[in-house]
Amino acid sequence: MRRFPIALMILLAFTGVGCPPAPPVDATKKDAPNPVESIPKPPETPDDVKVRIDAALEQVRSRDLLTTNAFWTVFHGILGSGLERTTLTNPDTRKKINAIEHICAGGAIRGLQFLPTPHGLDVLTAAPDDIKQQGIAQGHQDQFIAEMAQWGMPRDRKFKVGGGDHTFEDFIRHAKMRASVKDKQELSWAIIIIAQYYGTDHAWTNAAGEKLTFDDVVRYERDASINDAACGGTHRLFGLTWAYHLHRKNGGKKTELWAGVAAKIDEHKQLARSFQSPDRTLSTDYFKGPDRKPDPHLRIGTTGHVVEWLALAMTDDELKSMWMQEAVNALAMTILDMRNDPVDSGALYHAAHGLQLYHDRVFGKPAAYLPLPPKR
Repeated sequence: MRRFPIALMILLAFTGVGCPPAPPVDATKKDAPNPVESIPKPPETPDDVKVRIDAALEQVRSRDLLTTNAFWTVFHGILGSGLERTTLTNPDTRKKINAIEHICAGGAIRGLQFLPTPHGLDVLTAAPDDIKQQGIAQGHQDQFIAEMAQWGMPRDRKFKVGGGDHTFEDFIRHAKMRASVKDKQELSWAIIIIAQYYGTDHAWTNAAGEKLTFDDVVRYERDASINDAACGGTHRLFGLTWAYHLHRKNGGKKTELWAGVAAKIDEHKQLARSFQSPDRTLSTDYFKGPDRKPDPHLRIGTTGHVVEWLALAMTDDELKSMWMQEAVNALAMTILDMRNDPVDSGALYHAAHGLQLYHDRVFGKPAAYLPLPPKR
């Protein structure tokens, strides 16, 4: 196995890549040397992992997110790098602007539509059969709002929509009022929004006149399939985990419902570990079995999504376990190896978000709004 010095990993972080994530590819690559072998160096110490995470995150941020990129790409970029750090680059002038400030000021982005409703504001979601909107508009109900919530978006943040003034509160109110356990809905993102801004003991009547409690929404998600859900079920697990941690943090009891959520979280932690590949990436078939497809694009997407969830779900001790360190190390090395190539923005930025969550919890200080695992 080839071994690469830490200095090389740092150097790789500053090898800029001019093309943004795909789809779509909106810029051309800069010349750069050939990538290193796709064989992850095993971490010798936690500091080795930190150096590689730092290098991978810097490499992700060095990719130009363009004003011409689609909304789907832009808000994934914000998820990966955060509200303060994510910028958009004008491909003609090279001028940079803050991405969320541009959105809040009413700036145009291809595929972005905010839609006034009787209860607030919605975000245009691509219909499954609308090929023109796939990879352009948001792909799932409440996706953009929940991803902003994961970075602590305040409910009073102002948005310009159609020449009028609104706040983030308008989005979260609409998400709550639309949520239903009678209609077939993806509630994996709504569960985060309602838990974060209304609490896990909240009760309300939705827009259809359906009386709901937060327990109803949790039960709906707990009983739904993991393997048949988006991105191998990682988004459903992320929502359930976020809600469970908040519930316990705020003194909620571990009732039968919440004990079932905790059991589902623990079950899938074990599945992720048991399906880990010899190269220490995680299964390319998520939680279905030990799949080992060699495509690095696929591995960034699958390992990245699972690491993102595990970085939220695991206890401090679990995050420091060798198998998890090796998975994070392998993910960071795969991203570094792909520094010269376009990478799907959903895959890349969910991976970056996972690496950032892991970094903050293990080597830094997690944000105050991040719901951490309860003490057992």
